[in-house]
Amino acid sequence: MKKVLIVAGSMNVGGIENQLMHLLRQADRHQFHFDFTTTENHPFYQDEIESLGGRCIHLPATDGGRHLLRYSRALYRVIKDGGYDIVHSHELFHSGIVLPIARLAGIKHRLVHAHTWTEGNGSDGKKTAVRRAYNFVMRRLIRANATSFIACSSWAGAYVFGEQVLRQKNYHLVFNSVDTARFLARYGQRESGEYCEDGWVNVIQVGRFSSEKNQLFTAEIAREFKRRGKRIRVLCAGNMGGDYETAVKKKIEEYGLEQYMLLLGVRKDIDVLLRKSAALLLPSYFEGMSLVLIEAQTSGLPCVTSNNYSPEVDFGLELIQRLSLEEDAAVWADALEEAAQKQRPAKESVERAICEKGFDSKMFAERICALYREDIAQGEVKE
Repeated sequence: MKKVLIVAGSMNVGGIENQLMHLLRQADRHQFHFDFTTTENHPFYQDEIESLGGRCIHLPATDGGRHLLRYSRALYRVIKDGGYDIVHSHELFHSGIVLPIARLAGIKHRLVHAHTWTEGNGSDGKKTAVRRAYNFVMRRLIRANATSFIACSSWAGAYVFGEQVLRQKNYHLVFNSVDTARFLARYGQRESGEYCEDGWVNVIQVGRFSSEKNQLFTAEIAREFKRRGKRIRVLCAGNMGGDYETAVKKKIEEYGLEQYMLLLGVRKDIDVLLRKSAALLLPSYFEGMSLVLIEAQTSGLPCVTSNNYSPEVDFGLELIQRLSLEEDAAVWADALEEAAQKQRPAKESVERAICEKGFDSKMFAERICALYREDIAQGEVKE
């Protein structure tokens, strides 16, 4: 059995964490043992990780780089004492810190995973310049210390690793995935109860409340529905909290959108909510490879999205309409009204697209484990 240390952020609910849990749930645990780092005291997924034989190992937060040395020492000790065969880093440019530490600790198989193609750099030019310099240095450290490179999209791979890495034999494109069986099992089933049968048409947005997910623009779209007298509302599911949520709530109150924009918080029934909705809204400023877009298409749901993500996530079933965020809310409202009238494609077409692109969580886990074995085999040849 090979021991794998997954170096991640919090292991709370999130897109990257969801992918890592797919890996843990679906991998052959007779071949691989997984431990996960976290900067949280008791993250959301810890109990499930432990129930599946893994560990959540707490590391001190870097606190914006102020405690980087403390973090680095702790990570080195975890790796050195853990008897790991593989370190798999999911820490964006911070992987430029993780991978040299893993190398110093004697790890021969060091994989790095790119999950996004951009990030917020702050509003002032000085901070942007500093961040760019940091990214430049970290990118070089990643390239110098990784033995395999994995990206969820070609955009993400080019951004984190640089274009030249995409031509290397040890670069691998592995699309994000979902538990497609969960969405296909009741494909097209008519739902009842909550948010149904009250004369409203539901549009759903799924994502944490943050500036990049752009719920403030969602409020402008909801305001347009209200202005038109349309009984179309937006169901907003996802983590809430902080100043951005406060700003969204103020905008809802200011515009009188209490019936037009409902804040649902974290939900475990996204598959049900997708069936209760007529369209998906995704006005994000950036996405690595959106999991909710995969979930929505697996449910046959028409989607109106920004153009700020790799088109590789498109199933090719004419379910997605991409718009610029420079378009005003009225254009987005028009597109959502049109999308809500579309019929869902045949289930067989959806299943075929999932198989062709590998969007299923079992396929994702099989692919990652195959890359572990490949990296190990290549290392043995080099020796």
